[in-house]
Amino acid sequence: MARKPRPLSDTEVHDRLVAAAEALGDAPGETTRGNTAIATARRALVMLQLSLVKAMEESTDKLDGVRNQD
Repeated sequence: MARKPRPLSDTEVHDRLVAAAEALGDAPGETTRGNTAIATARRALVMLQLSLVKAMEESTDKLDGVRNQD
C-alpha cells in the first residue's frame, strides 16, 4: 500500500521551485510556441519563489500575485 507523502516545509517547497527553474535551463525554444511556453514557465517559477519568500518573511499564508488561494 502506498504511503501518503509527508508535507514539505516552505524551505523544501522553495528548493523544489528553484530546482524546477534550473531544470528548464536558459536555452530558448526553437519555435515561437516553444519559446513562449518555456519563457512563461521560467517567469512563473521565479514569481512563485519570490512570493513564497515574501510570505515567509511576513509570516502570512497568502502569496502575492497568486489567485484563488484556499
